[in-house]
Amino acid sequence: MRKEIVTGTVLSMLVLLLISVGASAATTTLYTPIAGDATYEWNTKYGPTGYVAGGTTMDVNVYFGSPYGNDYRVSIFEIPISPLAGQVVTGATLQVDSLGFDTGYYYGSARIGWLDVGDAVVTGDVVSDALGPASKSMPAGFTIYDSDSDPVIPGTPGTKSFDVLGYVQADLAAGRAFSTFVMSGSRETWGSIYTAENGNGTGPRIIATPEPATLSLLALGGLAMIRRRR
Repeated sequence: MRKEIVTGTVLSMLVLLLISVGASAATTTLYTPIAGDATYEWNTKYGPTGYVAGGTTMDVNVYFGSPYGNDYRVSIFEIPISPLAGQVVTGATLQVDSLGFDTGYYYGSARIGWLDVGDAVVTGDVVSDALGPASKSMPAGFTIYDSDSDPVIPGTPGTKSFDVLGYVQADLAAGRAFSTFVMSGSRETWGSIYTAENGNGTGPRIIATPEPATLSLLALGGLAMIRRRR
């Protein structure tokens, strides 16, 4: 009898360990591909200037140049989410490495927003996917710098993290292979983040946590069997 109790206890501990290992092993980091980031520029009077790709950083800038129109520069990046297809995703954090932000105006801000690409098929190549015109909407879900907020969000360098679970889930539900984001700034505000080309894992990325459903269910089933045997 005592031997059965000890054996059952040990098996229960092993099953719980299996659940724990499965949960921790489920975290995965998804990186922007080399072609998946670029800046896009346009003038409000004269139209688009075009894309700039291939650098180790990408930035934002807005210059009011009346009567010659205002110049805008935004950064666009796509992050692959196809490895998450068919899984229940319980966590998704966007991370970017900032080189710092500041403004030459009375106040300034910079934001990152999820871009709903609609029916467009995105491939991980910002230029080929022609995302520039859509990026002019400058979505702004997350603040990376704001000198006028209370409290102030400083433009200090370093890794910045944002919860993007809802956006990743929306893209997966729409059958998209990438989640797309746009970084933009306010008047006379500048700053930059590292791109995929910089290497060392410093480019934009999503740290996702898919639910380890199969392993957990198997482990829980095993735990139930042990309890029934008791």
